[in-house]
Amino acid sequence: MSTLQRRTYRDRLRRPPRLVVLTVAMLSVALAGCSTDDAADPAIDLLFSPEPTATQSAAPSATPTPAGLPDFPEDCGDLVAATDVAAALAVPLPGDTTFVFADALPDIGRVARVTCGYGVGTGRGPGPAVEITVNDYESPEAAQSRVDITLQAATERGNEVNEQGVGEYEGWVISDRRDVSLVVEAGERNLVVTMKRRLVDAAAEPVVLADIAAQALGVPTPTVEPPQP
Repeated sequence: MSTLQRRTYRDRLRRPPRLVVLTVAMLSVALAGCSTDDAADPAIDLLFSPEPTATQSAAPSATPTPAGLPDFPEDCGDLVAATDVAAALAVPLPGDTTFVFADALPDIGRVARVTCGYGVGTGRGPGPAVEITVNDYESPEAAQSRVDITLQAATERGNEVNEQGVGEYEGWVISDRRDVSLVVEAGERNLVVTMKRRLVDAAAEPVVLADIAAQALGVPTPTVEPPQP
């Protein structure tokens, strides 16, 4: 079990967030993947990642790795290889892979962030078909605060939210009409895996997301039962 005690989703929402809650409009921008300067509005940092403009961006500087987790990735192959993402989807994933590194945001305790996009330019709309974002923070409390804010904002926006742990870590699936994301809290690290809807059957979405997240977190691939209709 994680050193952070498991809590129900409702318990998380009852705890007052440590930072200002996202507005509905901000989360809409975050989930839509529109280009915005997250340094100016760091509250959207968990689910938002900038539009990738190149296959490779500046390499991350050395980042301390939370205990029990893989080293902070220096490229997408270190995180999850594109072939492994395609294998989890069990469908072809053409297009490019992009890598974006974001600097620290001391105001929210973020040490560094890396975002990998897979299947960019596949004709499935703007942005990647699958995106994985790793956020490392100064403390588990700082990381937890970002998750609390995200869950609160998703609920206020009317998104569907369901608990979905990955190994010993707590996680939540957040869904809207365009995307479905798995947000995982792993001590000082938060992981977000986002996938466009209709890449796989709706019932398989949590299974695929949990599989990809498990690979990114270095935990055994989970067996996830799809939700009953």
